[in-house]
Amino acid sequence: MRQFDIIGAGMGTRETLTGEAAQALASAEMVFATERLAEICENAQICLFSELAERAIACGADRAALLVSGDVGFFSAAGKLREKLLAHGEVRLFCGLSSMQYLCAKIGISYENACIRSLHGRKGDLLGAVSYHEKTFALTGGDNNAQFVCRSLADAGLGVVQVCIGENLASPGERVLKGTASELAENPCADLAVMLVLNPNSVNPFEPVRDEMLTRAKVPMTKEEVRWVSVARLGVQPGDTVWDVGAGTGAVTFELARKAMDGAVFAVERNTEAIELIAQNRQKLGGFNVHIVQGHAPEVLADLPKPNCVFVGGSGGNMREIIEAALMKNPKARIAVNAIALETLQETQRLFAEFGLQQVEITQLSAARGKSIGCYTMMTANNPVFILSGKGDKYGE
Repeated sequence: MRQFDIIGAGMGTRETLTGEAAQALASAEMVFATERLAEICENAQICLFSELAERAIACGADRAALLVSGDVGFFSAAGKLREKLLAHGEVRLFCGLSSMQYLCAKIGISYENACIRSLHGRKGDLLGAVSYHEKTFALTGGDNNAQFVCRSLADAGLGVVQVCIGENLASPGERVLKGTASELAENPCADLAVMLVLNPNSVNPFEPVRDEMLTRAKVPMTKEEVRWVSVARLGVQPGDTVWDVGAGTGAVTFELARKAMDGAVFAVERNTEAIELIAQNRQKLGGFNVHIVQGHAPEVLADLPKPNCVFVGGSGGNMREIIEAALMKNPKARIAVNAIALETLQETQRLFAEFGLQQVEITQLSAARGKSIGCYTMMTANNPVFILSGKGDKYGE
């Protein structure tokens, strides 16, 4: 049976190969690698990455080796190569030194408990990761190069976090940069770079937002018991994009943001005082994956990304248009609405039926809190609230 070895080449130098990987490379009859990695093996056949598996299969050698950068289990294409090769023989994987291990050793910081993300050639950002983790390691590249990522952190209010950037690691052009996100946002960076972000003020995303944690002023605020149930009904997942329409102080917004810790929450609010409060609470609660959108719904919703979940805390009389805008963007969006007035309850019920929402649930929540009066405890009731939730069923198809 033919044998294919997929070898993690570490940083792409002979010195960063493991001993086992070096032995496998030396014993291979044919070696295939991209131009950059071919430098570590003088007999390597240079080809495009997309051709590695096909060239190894076609060569006919009993033992062929394929070089991949870094470690075969760390954001590596080794898995896909393995799938292509399995039908043609035995496939062995040899681990390599990852860029995270190399950079963390260089700067003397452990990567234990680090949040690990890849932005290399991908869309997305680190706002949630950095907000909710003390350490965040990221691969960067393409449009999301290290300088751009630092700029996005600074623009969101995370400019003071400490960042270590490793460029061209283990090569003659290696450079390790340290500074705040704001400082490094002004520093051009090579495309081949990784970064470690340190945020000692990161918050625990599993801690619920309590009323006393929020700055409120005179803007209405959804009480904690109501927002906990409302957010739970939406079933927010870590990578979700969420709209909070009529965000008020941001009480529900930041509860949603902690659930969507790898996603984004768009807080839509027309009131200027409320917008300022949301900004204050974002700084106070550390939820920098919240994007503040000032304007009237549904007009401003047209420019927002497709939502997985939509919470409507205030519609300004445009409930129908808001629900329709959400379902036009994502026919399967999950929607939750809070209603205090019976008229809002009735209108929302009618609209959920009109738009064909499924799994509709309605809860009337009345919460009371204990208050000490002398040696007695008196229960003080909050206003009852109706919580309606449902899931779109391919609206418009």
